[in-house]
Amino acid sequence: MNNAGPRRSASAWSTAGVIVAVVAVGIVAGGLLNDPQSDPETIPGCDEVVQPDATHHIDYAFIEDKRYANPDYGWFSETKALTMTDALRAALPRTTEVLPYSLHTPLQFQPFGSETTAQGLVSFGGEEGNLTVVVQQSTERAGPCIIGYVDERHVLDDGTVVDTSDGGHGRRARAYTPDGSLIDVSITGAFTVEQLADIASAPGLRTG
Repeated sequence: MNNAGPRRSASAWSTAGVIVAVVAVGIVAGGLLNDPQSDPETIPGCDEVVQPDATHHIDYAFIEDKRYANPDYGWFSETKALTMTDALRAALPRTTEVLPYSLHTPLQFQPFGSETTAQGLVSFGGEEGNLTVVVQQSTERAGPCIIGYVDERHVLDDGTVVDTSDGGHGRRARAYTPDGSLIDVSITGAFTVEQLADIASAPGLRTG
């Protein structure tokens, strides 16, 4: 009787080891058979979906040139900046509160090389978020949807393409307009991607 207990215990551990080994083999086999790189991916609104390159990222190469009247970028001026600032504030969801910002006047477009940027802290629905809007004139057009960078694509009646994403680093909407405007709106919280898409597609933010 005294020896039966240890034998049962050893048998139980052996059985458990076999089960774990079988499960582990199953997981490895499943991983080999279900390689995400080989499975077809679909993204709502996208006709073509591609895997990202190893070095792919969405970023901006800022050039330190804070002139409103820059002959290289004739679409932008101090008057245009004020007009765009008003358009941005008008495009915010109702009841949005623009909070004081330490760097400069919140959500006011500033010249920065080939782009203009507006930043500010906003509060909406009891949640705060850092809102950044970057506008530039570009020949870039909406290409294939890149997995991990685009969650959904919408094409508006005027031909504007709006890509949205909601990831670990925040939410983003990126609009490609027929007049060559590239409008990128991102936030760390507060607004939904649908609300960001509405902001990105606001006509008053376009370079034309």
